[in-house]
Amino acid sequence: MRTPLARAPLLALVALIVLGTLAASFPGFTEAPAAAASQETPEPWQAVLESLENEARILDPTWAKPVSAQPGGSIEVELSVYVEVAAAYAVNVETGARIELTVESLEKVSDSITIQDGAVVGPALAKLSIPQDAAPGLYNLYLTLTTGDMVWMPRSLIIYDTPPDELVIMHLTDIHFGAIDKGILNDVKFARDVALVNTLKYELGLDLVVVTGDISDIGINVSSYRNWAFAMNQLLVPTMTVPGNHDWAQVPGLESFLLDFYGKYNVPARYWAAKWGNFLFIGLDSQSEGYVEPEGLDFLENVLSQYSGEDVVAIILVHHPIFSDPGRYKGDPESFRGALYGSWESKFELVERFFDIINRYDMVKVVFSGHIHRDADAIYFRQDNTPVYFITTTTAMHGHPQGYFWGAKVVRVTADGQVEVISLDREYRLEKGSIDTTGFKVYASYGTEGKSYSWTYDIEEFGVKLERLTLVYPLSKAVPAEVYTSNLIADGLSPVDVKIVDQGLYYLGIATFNIESPKGKTIMYAEPDDTPPQIEVQSVVPSKPFRGSIVTIQVKVSDIGWGIEEVQAEVLGLGEEVPVFSGLDPSIYMIRTQAVPGMEGIKIIAVDLAGNASEVVIELEVPAPQTTTTTPPAETATETTEETETTETTATTTTSETVETVTTTEETSETTTAGKAGVEETATTPVSPGETAGRLDSSLIILGAAVAAAIIIVAAALYRSRAG
Repeated sequence: MRTPLARAPLLALVALIVLGTLAASFPGFTEAPAAAASQETPEPWQAVLESLENEARILDPTWAKPVSAQPGGSIEVELSVYVEVAAAYAVNVETGARIELTVESLEKVSDSITIQDGAVVGPALAKLSIPQDAAPGLYNLYLTLTTGDMVWMPRSLIIYDTPPDELVIMHLTDIHFGAIDKGILNDVKFARDVALVNTLKYELGLDLVVVTGDISDIGINVSSYRNWAFAMNQLLVPTMTVPGNHDWAQVPGLESFLLDFYGKYNVPARYWAAKWGNFLFIGLDSQSEGYVEPEGLDFLENVLSQYSGEDVVAIILVHHPIFSDPGRYKGDPESFRGALYGSWESKFELVERFFDIINRYDMVKVVFSGHIHRDADAIYFRQDNTPVYFITTTTAMHGHPQGYFWGAKVVRVTADGQVEVISLDREYRLEKGSIDTTGFKVYASYGTEGKSYSWTYDIEEFGVKLERLTLVYPLSKAVPAEVYTSNLIADGLSPVDVKIVDQGLYYLGIATFNIESPKGKTIMYAEPDDTPPQIEVQSVVPSKPFRGSIVTIQVKVSDIGWGIEEVQAEVLGLGEEVPVFSGLDPSIYMIRTQAVPGMEGIKIIAVDLAGNASEVVIELEVPAPQTTTTTPPAETATETTEETETTETTATTTTSETVETVTTTEETSETTTAGKAGVEETATTPVSPGETAGRLDSSLIILGAAVAAAIIIVAAALYRSRAG
């Protein structure tokens, strides 16, 4: 919705090739033809991404900044191109109830998209009215064009009958999609937050999720944003986001930032405002340099001035925190300058202006931030002792200082301005108030063609006592809904309520379970999975290991059914398990181990969620030390024994096959172990030079280093002789 509020500065698991990189985060994807737009039953991921990537799309509202309205009210919808709208409707995310919206007007405001004051402005603006009998809830918004095509935006409309008395908000920050921490791709780990949000919606009354930046580890990684958008649109509560400095990383400029990367998949504006009842949310971009620029503070002041004197609670979202030190502060910023975060402190005049604004507008009650990957809440008291809560939350799933953890923070804000941090697993302290989600190990798997969706969980070490789990299953409409409801596996869980909700373009299964066991899995599917996984050896380095060398093996594991549950590796001849690491592509697994005498090879076993298993054996013979006896001349009575090692140097051959390389860290690995399922097929793979796929054998590296050292020594000697 492009309103005066939003313009305030001067008056935001493989199918298609478009998901080639997205598929990496959802094992089980297979390639499909690139004609998604014309398919009557697109897969769930297709439907979500088309809403964001099509040329004709909704710019405002978005799933990351929804618009709210009451029955009988109206909303404005901004479009990326001028199109004739024949009809409009909305679908309730939780119930599937459809309401018809009236198209009151459609205005062409320009010939094309423009960028004004750090925000994308579309060329068309539609005004839609909400029916009087509309039920409260979160809705998908649909526009039917006169051409018969459809434009839609998931989870972008909030309808409320009476203004909320309070909002229970989960704060997530520093997600870093596209990066690996503790041996697991963050895109994959984020399933735990999806499950936790949907569970706490019912167990705690969670109303909203706010995200304060560093969504992608690198701002030009479109794959990260695709994975992010698909995951976030499985939430049953509204969401609001702002960018972080990593979302700007390597982005060539503002236009690309707004139209191609962060803005395209989140909110196409650096600064935005949205109102929900008496709650006013303001999003600010602290950009790569770590502070809100003057035009951002202009925007903030302009928006607040519009509501001066009204009974409004203002909540600010910004990535970089004002305070780096937790504590309670009062007075002039100069008095607590040492507690400010460095990037803000370096622009102290902006800090002074920020505090001048929040002192003049006492409607500001909360400032949510992230960036420092640890909790550091602060409370600032105005001269009249009214507080402003600066909530700074630890990273959701990336690297953090020692003594901290992955986490999320839950905050209750009331309509009269009261603020409370709800600490579920510990006594709240300013320096540690987040829920520690490290032990909430939940993973999801998207099945082939969207006809199954699976969850595995291990919450034995989670500090919050949960009685129930609520999980969602995005599923294809190519299969009748009743097929899915009759095909539900729940191991360790007892179903309480299971329903299939028609989202318009795909189904969303929503199931609440009693937790019977701290470990288990659940699968909702259309067809059985009788096919075992496939294991493809991509590289073995070195191909001829010597004693003490580090052997690195890369394999690709795929499954055309429900998805992979676990992968394990074992050293043959020694019977030892070996750690298995996931890569930037979750279908890629890395095994690293030291070559020792007695090693006969590595056996890799993959088990899918249906219990089907496959294994491959990589033969690796490590030469034992050879003992040679030298017989001395007869006059000596001593015997000398030498221990030598035999190594064979083999030149590697570069093949035409491209092998993806993955960076992992040994100290942050997670080991997976295979289940007890029977093994369907066995393959023995001798290692040949070609399987190194162009990588240098370690023996060649050592030989090359020795030759280089010799050359340097000779050259130095020649230089000294000439210089002398």
